Amino acid sequence: MKYLARLIIRLATALALCAHAATSFATDSDVGAWLVISMTDRLPTSEHSGRWRYWFDAQARYSDIGSGNNQLVARPGLGYELRPTLTVWAGYGRFRAHGNFGSTLTEDRFWQQLSWRFRSWEQSSLSMRFRVEQRSVSSGSDIGLVLRTQLKYVRKVSAANRASLVASLEPFVVLRDTDWGARSGLRQHRSYFGVAWTLTNRNTLEVGYQNQLFLIENAENRMQHLAILHFKTKF
Repeated sequence: MKYLARLIIRLATALALCAHAATSFATDSDVGAWLVISMTDRLPTSEHSGRWRYWFDAQARYSDIGSGNNQLVARPGLGYELRPTLTVWAGYGRFRAHGNFGSTLTEDRFWQQLSWRFRSWEQSSLSMRFRVEQRSVSSGSDIGLVLRTQLKYVRKVSAANRASLVASLEPFVVLRDTDWGARSGLRQHRSYFGVAWTLTNRNTLEVGYQNQLFLIENAENRMQHLAILHFKTKF
């Protein structure tokens, strides 16, 4: 298990370095903001000792402030805890994007996910998220297939453990070409750093910065600098 964890960290680091090297070719950049509300908790079941979980998040994404480009997201999911550090998930996402010329694009995504917290210290933890998405876009008939692998580090920094530093890396690998423009290969990379505050036992506020790099075939790469405001709650 320890060998596998070290191997995963090395692979994630290699992907991050490759993405960082690619940023030198990105000349087109935008400044935007994401507003996120997410809800997650255990479902009250007695048969499986409360191992079932639910997830829902709603997002308003403004990729280039002032341009009129925005995207609205609604994404529910259901999970089952295999062990305290390992949970499997499945869900659906609805995306609706508005362009600056009045165009609208809708997308349906079915997704399956494995969440694994593979290393913990007294004040820190490392976790991985493996997600596969099936994408259906209104501008084409093909089904896209994407693999997303996120490495996340969390460290508590306050005496009462109410504040934490959060950092993550997430490459997107497209597994299938489509008639609506998706091309196979490493096509996106997200790097994130933020601070989370525990407001109450059930509510957390997280503020951070996300660098989002789009690797575009036969064209200039595109980069987004995003302010993230994320409110997390449990019911």
